[in-house]
Amino acid sequence: MGEQGRMVVHLPPDLSAALSVLAQAVERFAVAESLSGGVSGKLNLVLDELITNSISYGLQGVAEPHLALRLASAEGRDVLEAVLEDNGPAFDPFSEAPVPDTTLELDERPIGGLGVMFVKQFTESAGYERIDGLNRITLRIKAGD
Repeated sequence: MGEQGRMVVHLPPDLSAALSVLAQAVERFAVAESLSGGVSGKLNLVLDELITNSISYGLQGVAEPHLALRLASAEGRDVLEAVLEDNGPAFDPFSEAPVPDTTLELDERPIGGLGVMFVKQFTESAGYERIDGLNRITLRIKAGD
């Protein structure tokens, strides 16, 4: 970790390896920031979902895939900020992913959208922007349970 309250992690483009690196990074960040298990669990869950989508769909066919994560404390450590960047094709999961119809039975629902719904549910804010050829997703999560 760089300065107190910040961490930058470069994730490999292999899904299994990336999720392992993610789990270790979230654990180190949680210990350094004295986060509860509930908060670190939410952080890991939402990042796992977004990284899985990025590697499984966005980075397929990209010659030199880039996937990086920045974690930081904000607002006097009351809020965590996670910024995930990749160099896949432009894709805003918050406006382009299908909205799941949760009134349907599980076996009647089309695939897609539930992960993004969880990301929105477990974060205070979730935003997307395309900057310098990179997809950038910024999440803010309350540090307290």
